[in-house]
Order: sequence, then C-alpha cells, then structure tokens
Amino acid sequence: MKHTKVAVWEGTLSPLQLDQVSPQHLTFLSGLKLASRRPQSWSEIVHPLDRDRVRSFFGAVDEQSLPAALEYRVVDAHGSVVWIRHGVDELSAGTARGWIEDIQREKEFQLESLRVSEREQHRIGQDLHDDLCQVLAGLSCLMRVVEGRISVKAPEEVATLKELNQQLVDAMLRTRALTHGLFPGKVQVSDIRGALLELVSQVRTRFSVEVQMKFEGRFPKHSGEQIIQIYRIVQEAISNALKHGRAKKIDVLLEAQSERMELTVTDNGSGLSVTENASPGVGLSIMNYRAAALGGEVVVQNAASSGVVVRLKYPFASA
Repeated sequence: MKHTKVAVWEGTLSPLQLDQVSPQHLTFLSGLKLASRRPQSWSEIVHPLDRDRVRSFFGAVDEQSLPAALEYRVVDAHGSVVWIRHGVDELSAGTARGWIEDIQREKEFQLESLRVSEREQHRIGQDLHDDLCQVLAGLSCLMRVVEGRISVKAPEEVATLKELNQQLVDAMLRTRALTHGLFPGKVQVSDIRGALLELVSQVRTRFSVEVQMKFEGRFPKHSGEQIIQIYRIVQEAISNALKHGRAKKIDVLLEAQSERMELTVTDNGSGLSVTENASPGVGLSIMNYRAAALGGEVVVQNAASSGVVVRLKYPFASA
C-alpha cells in the first residue's frame, strides 16, 4: 500500500495563495501536473463547488484557531477530482505555513465503508421483512383460530387471546417499520423529497412524535448515493433527538440556495450535554463521513432556546 503523501507550503490565506510550493512536491496530488502549468491562483484548481467553503474557512483562520485544517477537492489538469487535507500550522507577518495531504485513498476507504454498512443494513432489513414479519403474521393467524375454538369452551379467555393477538399485530407493524428504516425502498427510486417524506412518515408511525417536513426552493437532481447519505444523516439526527434529547417535536427543512443545499433538523429536546459536545460519538463521526462524501459539512449544536440543531451544508450546481 502506498504511503500517505504530504507537501509543505507557504503563502497567504485571504485570498488563499500558495507562493512557496515546489511543483515537484505537488505532483503527489494524483496527477496535478503543475510542473508544466502553474496556476495564477490556487483557487483555480479548487473544485468549483468547494470554493466558497475554502474561501470562508481560510478567511477565518487566525492564531487562536491554529492548527487548523480543511478537507476539500481539487481538480487536476485532466479534470480528475482529488481530495486533499489542507492544514495551517503557523502565521507570521501575514504569511501562512502549513501542509497539504493527499487523502484520496482515505476518502475512497470511507466511502466503501459506508457502502458496506448500507449493504449490511439492506440485508438485515430484507431478512426481517421476509422472515420475522412472515412468522409474526402466521402466529397471528393461528391465534385467531385458537380464539375461535376457545370461545365456545372458555369464553372468559377470549379477551386475553384478543389482547395477545393485538400485541402480535403491533409487533409485526413495528418490525415492518423497522425494516423500512434499515432498507428504505423509496430511496432507491425516488427523489430527495420522496425519500425524506418517507422517513418522516416512518418516524411518525414508530414513535408517535410530531415531525414537520418542509422544502424550499428548486432542487437539483440528486443521485441515489447522495440521497442515501442525506437520508441517513437525517435519520441519525432524528434518532438522537428521540433517544437522547427525548424530543416531542422535530422540524426538518431542506432548502436550495445558490450552488448549495442546506438541511436543518431542529428538535425541542433537552439539548447536548457538555460531555457530548466535547467528545463526539460514533454516530456523529459517521454523520461527518457522510457529509464529507457529499463534499459538505455537518454541524451539531444546541439551539438558542432548547434542543439541538443539526445543520448539513453540501454544494450543488444550481437547478
């Protein structure tokens, strides 16, 4: 396996300029042929959909925030997209110094891990639907048969049998709702609106909680892979709001902005504790991976009044 490749750099942050970067060092970026063609500005090779994010990040870096780093995409002379991690370690007399790391393989591994997880959830959901749901349905039918026979000899037991049968039916419905969460069928064929509406519907069915879904703007077409990442981020945000925040009301907003989509999940729960803010759990780490796969970022913080706000921003060309 190839070792991670890193180059040092020196330049200015706002605007972002890399003045002292050796062209031979930059060839490590999987085909950035800058030895023969040096760009006038580093922003020329930043992916167009990441430029606002890069400009905003490096424009805000100061000595108090060091060390600082951002992951974003660059485009080589052949049009290939390469993920890099760009860090700043030192600021002196208006000059910044730091490093650039090729993380293309890391991003590919992360994306494949998410795909493996998705396939496994798909398999478990399919097994629950095809096996457990069918078993529960069969038991419910048998219970009705027993109920008919018992009603003649022991009518006082009929109410108990009816209650048992209702519990079986409820268990079957909850299992079916769970399978939709593990294997959301509409995600495979629907647009982003349909996918999120299905998720909201399933949450209302399973948890009897108030969930409002709102869309604003004209949306660009999302690929199936993009839809599943967004679906899972919203699913995780809602799950955390219910399990940890004990929220009773959740609002989900997906808004189309200029060359960017913004998704906000707001709940009225108990909010994040200091410990939760200091040490992000596995769920938040996976949300970050999914956001990165979209070329975006996710921020989780306490709301102004109560509860938690999860905000996902990811770039997109205008519809």
